[in-house]
Amino acid sequence: MKIFTKVLVILLVVVTAVLLVRAVFNYAMGKKLENYLAEAKAEGIPLALKDIAPSCPDPDNAAPLWKAAEALFILPDEKDRKLAFDTVGAFFDGKPFDEAARQTLARLCGKNRRVFELIAEAAARPCLRFGDWTKAPWAIEQVKAMKTIQVTRLLGIDAVLQADAGQVREGLEECRNGMHFVRKLMDEPWLLNNLVALSEMKVLLICFDRIARGRGIDSATLAAWMNEMNFDFWRHQSVRWIPTERLIGLEWGLKVIGGKPGDASAALSLLGDEKGIDRFFYWLVRPVLKSQFIWVHKRYGDLEKIAPEPYYKQNEFLNKRNLERVPWYYRPTGVLFADFRGVFLKEAALEAMMLTTKAGLACKIYKNKTGRYPESLGALVPDLLPEVPIDPFTGKPLIYKIQSGELLIYSLGSNQKDDGGRMTYQITKLIMDKDDDWTWREKINP
Repeated sequence: MKIFTKVLVILLVVVTAVLLVRAVFNYAMGKKLENYLAEAKAEGIPLALKDIAPSCPDPDNAAPLWKAAEALFILPDEKDRKLAFDTVGAFFDGKPFDEAARQTLARLCGKNRRVFELIAEAAARPCLRFGDWTKAPWAIEQVKAMKTIQVTRLLGIDAVLQADAGQVREGLEECRNGMHFVRKLMDEPWLLNNLVALSEMKVLLICFDRIARGRGIDSATLAAWMNEMNFDFWRHQSVRWIPTERLIGLEWGLKVIGGKPGDASAALSLLGDEKGIDRFFYWLVRPVLKSQFIWVHKRYGDLEKIAPEPYYKQNEFLNKRNLERVPWYYRPTGVLFADFRGVFLKEAALEAMMLTTKAGLACKIYKNKTGRYPESLGALVPDLLPEVPIDPFTGKPLIYKIQSGELLIYSLGSNQKDDGGRMTYQITKLIMDKDDDWTWREKINP
């Protein structure tokens, strides 16, 4: 009995000590967080999503048109589904259509003609606002990613089918409408929207390249399309996801450490932590979380500084500062940190595609004027290009070759090795082992 009493007393002393330490630490970290937020507010740094909510008056908003298109979108029926999906996948891996696949896709495109028309109308609207940014981050409605990608892929294929049927101008215009709509997705700067837009723009660039390569197109049309390859605009829009993610993490954190049962439960449900024991755990480590949220907030500030830089500079900075490493004692909030190197890689791949496409179009204009392709990309400066395009992966000029009856313009890709212009559409990891070049390829007529 005496031993039991001693153990009980020791446990009470330990629990009291832990709670006392927690109370002191909680107060200290609370003051630190309070001071940090006050300093951020004084510096004009936004502290809530509603402070950066996109402005888009209802008459200008493209979202209702997209919602209508989404509701009308028709997937292939069971009989055609496998053929259609397999063909779409093969198409974006560079394989041609066979006749059966072409007819199946043409029927599917015909059923979705109204969807494509609504996207064209949405593309003409000035802006897009999908959700209500006055709500909690996890309650704001967002675009359905998979449906958006499916629609865009089919729209791009419809543009190619039109061009193959002799309606090149119509195919190009449909492709342009798709690109303009995709850019609007980034009016709401969610990371998800950014990733969807990156995927869709790559899809539409591949479709555009399939239309433009090997076809005689007048110089005025080519020049107009060169203006569409404006990655500076894209980068300006895309980096806006970083402050959004920062504020999502901050709002999530403040709800959790605020201690109100309804708010904390909603925030914790994002991690699947709705049990009482989980809520107790987060109450116990609340002082640590207060410190961690400051750390995460500052890390996103570092990302904002490097996001506008080309990928090779981003890589140098990330490797030097090791921003991706989350210390073990910050694990509870580490989930709030996005895989930003992967996002930067996808953006670099799109930039490489835009640069090679722009250079390829400039070469076509040069050939229209002179009857031959230039001997180097330098010959396009300054009349057609302001400077020789720089590979975002290496910081060096794009590769330019005329060999075996082909014009090749390409980026070396993430492995920074010359794979001879061989290209893999799907990026499956940060550094691809092979076939990682991003290429404009065009046969040279004898």
